[in-house]
Amino acid sequence: MTTKQNNIAENQLVDRFGRRVEYVRLSVTDRCDFRCVYCMAEEMQFLPRSEVLSLEEIYSVARGFCRIRCE
Repeated sequence: MTTKQNNIAENQLVDRFGRRVEYVRLSVTDRCDFRCVYCMAEEMQFLPRSEVLSLEEIYSVARGFCRIRCE
C-alpha cells in the first residue's frame, strides 16, 4: 500500500473488499413500528434496556462516523 493509499485508508471506512463506506444507518431503538422483514423477524426478541446504547452513546458513535466522512 502506498503512503497516499495508507493516508486515505486511515481517514475513511473501507470494507474488506476495498470499497469505501460513504454512509451508515444507526437505529435509535430495536423496537420498530413498521414490522417489515428487513429489520424484524417473525419471533422477535428485544434486547433488555441495559444492553441498548444510550442516546449519548449513539451520539458518540455517530460523531465517530462523521470524523471518517460517513454520512
